[in-house]
Amino acid sequence: MRIGQRNIEWMLPLLTLLLLAVGLVALYSASDAAGVDYFKRQFIYLGIGTFLFILLALIPYRIIFAFSFIFYTIVLMLLVLVLLVGTGPTGRWLGVGAFHIQPSELAKLAVILALARFLSDSRNDIQQFRHLAAYAFLAALPFGLILIEPDLGTSLVIPFLAAAIAFWGGIPMLTVVLVLSLPTVMISSINPYALVAVIGGIVLYAYLAGVRISLALVWGIAAGFFGWLTPVLWNQLHDYQRQRLLTFINPEVDPLGAGYQLIQSKIAVGSGRFWGKGFMEGSQTQGGFLPEQHTDFIFSVIGEEWGFAGTIIVVGLFWLLVVRLLYLALKVESGFSSYVLLGVATTLGFQVFVNIGMTTGIMPVTGLPLPLISYGGSSLLTLMMMLGISTGMGARWKGRG
Repeated sequence: MRIGQRNIEWMLPLLTLLLLAVGLVALYSASDAAGVDYFKRQFIYLGIGTFLFILLALIPYRIIFAFSFIFYTIVLMLLVLVLLVGTGPTGRWLGVGAFHIQPSELAKLAVILALARFLSDSRNDIQQFRHLAAYAFLAALPFGLILIEPDLGTSLVIPFLAAAIAFWGGIPMLTVVLVLSLPTVMISSINPYALVAVIGGIVLYAYLAGVRISLALVWGIAAGFFGWLTPVLWNQLHDYQRQRLLTFINPEVDPLGAGYQLIQSKIAVGSGRFWGKGFMEGSQTQGGFLPEQHTDFIFSVIGEEWGFAGTIIVVGLFWLLVVRLLYLALKVESGFSSYVLLGVATTLGFQVFVNIGMTTGIMPVTGLPLPLISYGGSSLLTLMMMLGISTGMGARWKGRG
């Protein structure tokens, strides 16, 4: 669509608006049950987010390109600052008076912009080791700072989006496989025989793919180091984080403790059946049996009150949003814009998959909110900024009119 001489990307704002509406309706029900007016607070954040969305949609992408590293640096400083003077129950917020912000949420956008800026520079060839190392460092620095907070859920988003952007930028599939082998090694480290088998498989795959045997062995040694490091990292996790992972394997082990959230969430989703119990009629939600129903487990509220039909509509809206972002990433002429759109699509898709997965019991409880729907000022503002930038970039590609 064109107004005057200006292209309009209408699908992203429309899908965003529909998901925001779903979130407000679900949040109203969850707030009423909790006795806290999260709905009103979210509405205030939405007003600020809408302003940022429109502002960033109108700003030329060249300005965003120019300030991408500056924004990245500012966010890094905030991540360091939160380690020193962080507030809130988990110390992840910075605030003055009534205003609080979670820097780890902003880090998602900062990493996307920084990696996109790096790869869009023709002098940086990600297939060369020194450039790949610099690219990895850009992602690893905020990842490490967020992990130290600790904010395990948010930190997991960064390596995933970094791998997706790198693949989009032409990194060989072998490199992607080898990078993904590291978390595989860490998971298999619980069994020494499985660990040896996985490392052997990595070395064999690298060799068959054309890597010199010496380099393949070096990678095998590096993978072994990560396998050895896993128990050390496990001991660094907080008790509640370790319990979450153990409960994911068997939530019935502690049904009144760490497993309570997951059990109640599955009950809520299952009890909704096909059409749901009706708005504000969910017994799990209105009875207060579902913890964190306004944030991490708001999808369970939707499942109980709107049923399978409602959840399919929500998933469908997210699917359309991600597909539209990927479509625009393919169409735009600017390499920087393409990487940003891909990064936003990956971030949204990953968070939706993990959040819905954890509420239905197929993923560990990681604390990742459902984008645009869960309560949370920092999350909502960051997503509105991402989608505002994406809308502006999506309106500028050859052949639109």
